[in-house]
Amino acid sequence: MLSLVVQAMRDYWEEAVTIFREESDMPQDIAEDITREAIASMGVSGTQDRLYGKVDVKKAIYAFLPESVPVALMLDAKAEKPSATATIQMSQTSMKVRQERAGKLWDEQGKLETVIHRGSRKYRVVTIISKFEYQETNGNRSLSRIVVCCIPSGELQDLYNPSAEDTIWLAGRDAPSLGEDFRVRISYQKLKAKADWRVQIVSEEI
Repeated sequence: MLSLVVQAMRDYWEEAVTIFREESDMPQDIAEDITREAIASMGVSGTQDRLYGKVDVKKAIYAFLPESVPVALMLDAKAEKPSATATIQMSQTSMKVRQERAGKLWDEQGKLETVIHRGSRKYRVVTIISKFEYQETNGNRSLSRIVVCCIPSGELQDLYNPSAEDTIWLAGRDAPSLGEDFRVRISYQKLKAKADWRVQIVSEEI
């Protein structure tokens, strides 16, 4: 699924650059539109089953490995200035977030399922983040690159985040003391150290 999304972004790269340069909408809105359009342009083998979730693209599709496997693709778009992380909500991961934060140990359960059942079909949930990194100079906005990141399933908890000391997460930009929802940032560097293929870059040079 990661390869599918990466290829869709590569195929749509020139259009994405133009849209970011010419559109006056908020960067986040542009990123969401481009993500939907890129996946629609790619075309996938899907089903009519409806999925729910707090992500921008939710598609019930088949992956051929080579046998057909039902997959629930949960694809979310972000638009941020260049950084080595991406912020996600707990509704966008099935993992537990185990980390130390402000001297406190956290073990926060993600709200996304690892498997979704629709009738006789069992969909494996795959969560992918496409982060559109952009620059602004003298009022002009330009797209620098798209970082496509596949977040591990909660079934792989012991491999990717077995403890607060061994983690792929960084503290999110929220204030629990003010009652804000718990959020977290995934570290590209930490994730790549576990599995390099899970973070892919789409840019003009590639």
